[in-house]
Amino acid sequence: MIRAADIQEGRLRGDEPRRIDHRVHETNLRSRLEIGDLLVVLVGRVGEAAVVGAEFHHWNASRTVAVVRVNEPDEAAWLNLWLGSPAVRAWCERQATGSTLHRTLSLTALRNLPVPIPPAGLRAPLLRAVRLLEEKTATNARIAQCAMDLSEAHFAREARDGTSWPERSLASLVHLTAGTAPRPRPDDKGAHAERGTAFVAPADILQSESPHLYATERRLPRGKEGRVCAPGSLLLASREDGVRTVMNQVPAAIGRNVLALETESVSDAYWLLYELCSRSAELAATAQGSAGRELNRRAFAATTVRWPPQEVREQFARLAGSLHERARIAQTENEKLRDLRGRILDGFLSGTFPGKSASGPDSPTFTHEAS
Repeated sequence: MIRAADIQEGRLRGDEPRRIDHRVHETNLRSRLEIGDLLVVLVGRVGEAAVVGAEFHHWNASRTVAVVRVNEPDEAAWLNLWLGSPAVRAWCERQATGSTLHRTLSLTALRNLPVPIPPAGLRAPLLRAVRLLEEKTATNARIAQCAMDLSEAHFAREARDGTSWPERSLASLVHLTAGTAPRPRPDDKGAHAERGTAFVAPADILQSESPHLYATERRLPRGKEGRVCAPGSLLLASREDGVRTVMNQVPAAIGRNVLALETESVSDAYWLLYELCSRSAELAATAQGSAGRELNRRAFAATTVRWPPQEVREQFARLAGSLHERARIAQTENEKLRDLRGRILDGFLSGTFPGKSASGPDSPTFTHEAS
């Protein structure tokens, strides 16, 4: 079954699928997927979309996802591109309700989204250009994933050989801090400016594709952030299926239900990052609350880990650091490709793609329909 979490950066991810009983699937045929369907996130990152490929044919979709069935493949590709534009994502955010992690876009609102429909002949060269960008983006994503897989495999091999290592409590290895920073208000000066301090909410950690956190959407004005976690800290957030851990790369103020672990060295941080990630489901027992979202600082501090010699930690950190850097290069290139994708769409809508004047006779004119 495809969930909202399986739709990321315009692609479907089925590497960790949630499975449903076959009888449930058969009684929910309306949400059974066909090749070419467009899926739109309704809960969380509202408005994010992806097109169903052959590998997801006849999967089912959860209620956190809208299934849009179109007549032609190019129409799905166009809608996917349109939904990814900043203006439309902002529209979806304005229509959504609920908290940060559970932002919800209703089907009624989605149906009312006005969509420009360019003639097939005009959109064909645009979609060809976008497909090339998507192919390169997919290659970069695969490079980043392979780098992470290699790091995990190396950690698993080292940990397998460490049965004789002593056990240490996390309290003896790190300094733990529970988040208390107030969530930025829309009227906070500097909340969206570079001069503010990055504010980390649980959603920033839980929805991060990378084991590193390089930026957040919200910032706290200077003087309101309280204690700031230094780069290299480990930041954790929990939900009922496990605890997610990322390594912070910028000074950050952490909000409620975020736990920060500050280590003595980079090598310690890398080792603990993989140790905690490998025990994600087990560590969920240290959380409390009905949805398992409140990390208990005391229970977490008492958690024990097998602790390898310093030379093992340092050797692993050198290898993992190199692989993480390669993944970051691929991710940075994808960020630039996403920006280019947006520029191409803007040029197309203004009549300057491919190289036509917006004021000339060939400037595109679109009809507008509700999706």
